[in-house]
Amino acid sequence: MQSSSQLFPVQLVSAEVIGSFVEDIYLLKPNNSADRSVELAVTRLSKNNKSMSSEDTQAGAPIVLLHGSFSNRRHWLSAEGEGVAAFLVEAGYDVWLPEMRGHGLSPINQGFANNSLGNVIEYDLPAVHRFVVEQTGQNITYIAEEMGGFSILSALALGAIGQQSVTSCIYIEEEKPLSLRLNTKIFAKNALWRSRRNGIVSGRRLGIGSENESYSTVKQYLCWQNRLAFNTPSGLQLEGAYSEIMIPVMVVGTASTDIISPVKNAKWIFGQLTSALKSFQVYDYRQSQTSRRYPDGGITLFPNEGGSWDDILLWLDSGGSNTGKSELVAQ
Repeated sequence: MQSSSQLFPVQLVSAEVIGSFVEDIYLLKPNNSADRSVELAVTRLSKNNKSMSSEDTQAGAPIVLLHGSFSNRRHWLSAEGEGVAAFLVEAGYDVWLPEMRGHGLSPINQGFANNSLGNVIEYDLPAVHRFVVEQTGQNITYIAEEMGGFSILSALALGAIGQQSVTSCIYIEEEKPLSLRLNTKIFAKNALWRSRRNGIVSGRRLGIGSENESYSTVKQYLCWQNRLAFNTPSGLQLEGAYSEIMIPVMVVGTASTDIISPVKNAKWIFGQLTSALKSFQVYDYRQSQTSRRYPDGGITLFPNEGGSWDDILLWLDSGGSNTGKSELVAQ
């Protein structure tokens, strides 16, 4: 099959209509890291042109949604076509859903047990970014949850992705960060360290997600969540690096009654950013329960009237100029 890109081999492996949306799934083979077996699935969600008037067929501004740990594209989009991705398409955006190596539709690479956050930051996200820019011809906005948010901000801070082709970025803290989710399971923390031998941590076995992660990836991310420090064997270090981010950034934290507040990491990110174009919001997701939730979508994710996603849309529409800090906004 002819490549869908001039950058590296890309296949359009599926094109289906789901309700009022068209779902195109691409498989990228960047060949930019030591593990040449890595392939990355990227789903594009757009409106079905057959149900649109001619003046509405032009794609809107591109948004890339990045999933968090032990997750995949279903975090943003249900099999029935509901969720944040559909919400953003209806709002007029061109939505892209990458899945990290070995997650969702991305094949498990040969060196899965050796995957790391450094791989994502240095190789995978830059490849996805270049592909989406090539296909859309526009600058990109990123909306990313938890580990995905940490990864894209780190890629921007360290120069793996050039900020000149990024419109803005939104970091969303999960309802409960990974460190707290592990601590709520009596056996989970010990089970995690037992995974060191084979290098793979099962999200389903621990009851914390639908996907596996490598032990190295989880260890690196927990180090940041618990100690606010990050460095890798390849030399990536974040000490002061976030001050290099000049694009508009919105940081979304979650309110909690836990002794160790989940908002800690969101506050750290906001404090590290020195750009004037930044915004900080906190929401109580316990007030956002809805019968329309689906199994792989967290309560932080389903758009509710008057909640965080209305604020996010306003911020996106303003081009990130709606800045400021809010201590608590109830969703």
